[in-house]
Amino acid sequence: MKNLFEKLKLITGKLNKYWIAIIIFVIFTFFVGESTIWKRISYDRQINRLEQEIEHYTRQKEMNEKRLQDLQSDNESLEKLAREQYRMTKKNEELFIIEE
Repeated sequence: MKNLFEKLKLITGKLNKYWIAIIIFVIFTFFVGESTIWKRISYDRQINRLEQEIEHYTRQKEMNEKRLQDLQSDNESLEKLAREQYRMTKKNEELFIIEE
């Protein structure tokens, strides 16, 4: 234990109190508390992921708006959608579903 105190005195003797305060400040700033470097990095990653999701959903929204506009303006595409996705038929038509 005495040996440890002697080493500590040697280290503190070489460093003045200002350097010790700066080192403690840096340690607390980057590694302790609510806003650490690690949390900042994880927040940046989360922001990037959310921005990518925003871009994805924006593209998807634009595609859906275009498709809706096409369906509202063109009766043939509306009929095609109704027949293929919802299996609707006209009167006196029969529907045969073939499963592979």
